[in-house]
Amino acid sequence: MPTANINGMEMQYLDQGEGFPLLFGHGYLWDSRMWAPQLDVLSEHFRCIVPDLWGHGGSQPDAARPLDISALADDHHALMQQLGIDRYAVIGSSIGVLWGARLAIEYPEEVAGLVMLNGYLGEEPAENVAEYEHLLDIVGSMGSIPGAVMDALTRMMFCESTFVSKPALIETYRFDMMTLTPEQIATAVAMGKAMLKRRSQLDRLEEIRCPVSIIVGDSDVFRPVAEARHMHSQIPGSALTVIKNAGHISNLEQDRQVSQVLVDYLKANPDIPCDADRLVLV
Repeated sequence: MPTANINGMEMQYLDQGEGFPLLFGHGYLWDSRMWAPQLDVLSEHFRCIVPDLWGHGGSQPDAARPLDISALADDHHALMQQLGIDRYAVIGSSIGVLWGARLAIEYPEEVAGLVMLNGYLGEEPAENVAEYEHLLDIVGSMGSIPGAVMDALTRMMFCESTFVSKPALIETYRFDMMTLTPEQIATAVAMGKAMLKRRSQLDRLEEIRCPVSIIVGDSDVFRPVAEARHMHSQIPGSALTVIKNAGHISNLEQDRQVSQVLVDYLKANPDIPCDADRLVLV
């Protein structure tokens, strides 16, 4: 996979397919492989750019500088500039929603579309902050993810039915988390704490000029449906889809449901050129 030098650090990214560019943002504690089912469909029609966050996948760990949402948006904007791409759509999950929306707000002339999966642009609810900070402190002090924390993360990441329907997905996630290096752990902890302390972007929703699609799993613990409904009510013309039998990783738990929503959105967006007759989920 290619890499780009961003602020002196090496960011790894997938660059797959041809056509109008789509910039994907994976979830926290995941990497570009998270989008594999969707890339199977969309890379046949679009150029799909899928970077790894710092300390995730093949991107260099970077816990020495602030990793807040503004910095992550700037880094991904720098990647697109290096690639010579000045018009694209953003498809983000979880933390990818946060920096993806920031791109849409700061660069409306560049972002032609915004899809937000299982993310929320408001502040982290106060009742969550103490619990999540405690988990991050445990992980940071140990330099690894202990079994009890892993169990808690897994229960929050996936809905109950996924444990039955896709046990291999659960085991792959657990294996990936258990094999993170101490440097990756340090970066993830720094990024997680910055995410918990983020400022709300809800007061800037009116600055998003492109068509918006909001997707949420019906059983998402991290980002409940009520949050998605709130954003939907504040973004005129936005679409909201609740994915059945899905938690926080809806695009893997119910990959066909989410892929169909993305196909429908891209076909309906007048600012995203594609061959609508050929863009079909088989």
